[in-house]
Amino acid sequence: MLLGFISGLVLGFCLAIPPGPINFAVFEKCIHRQRRAALRLILGGVTGDAFYCLIVIIYQLSSELLELVKVFSSVAGGLFLAGLGLFYILRHQAPPLPSAEIEFDRAHHGHYLTGVLIALSNPFFIVAMIGVTEILYSVGLLYLDLGNNLLFILGFQAGTFSWLWSIGHFCANHSHHFAGSQRRIQRYCGWIFLGFGLYMLAKFFKLLWF
Repeated sequence: MLLGFISGLVLGFCLAIPPGPINFAVFEKCIHRQRRAALRLILGGVTGDAFYCLIVIIYQLSSELLELVKVFSSVAGGLFLAGLGLFYILRHQAPPLPSAEIEFDRAHHGHYLTGVLIALSNPFFIVAMIGVTEILYSVGLLYLDLGNNLLFILGFQAGTFSWLWSIGHFCANHSHHFAGSQRRIQRYCGWIFLGFGLYMLAKFFKLLWF
């Protein structure tokens, strides 16, 4: 069963590397040295990924649930990301970059919830997960056993957390390089969120009518 954990760890780390909304959200917080807010975003993202891992495992037993999840998450996730993008773009003032001695770090449960919703906003992540996990099932690294699958999910969460926390830590330690450009970066992140949101809504309409 240890192979299940290791497989999840490697897969979670690798799938977290491509830039996505959660990466940019963590980046935006960390350049303002908001480590606690970034941590809650990451934990929320890991929680959302765990849900998709569970869906992938259920898919091995029944494929009917997948289409329902894709349709619902496309419209809900698209609207959420588009709204988040507009919030970032229209927000008048970014938090000031702190000095080395004083760390500006506010965190609340909203950051965790935002991380969960960002992670759940891309149901097509499941498609990549299904493709890889089917290979793992076919070679015997995963099998339909409760303990093995739970270890896989825990490993996947650990891998995702490791990558996101690593880039967050790096950005926070080099935040002085972004002095004077916080507002511009905030708006860039907003446009990225908006772009992802509109893309997901387009996917929703494609699933619905084509």
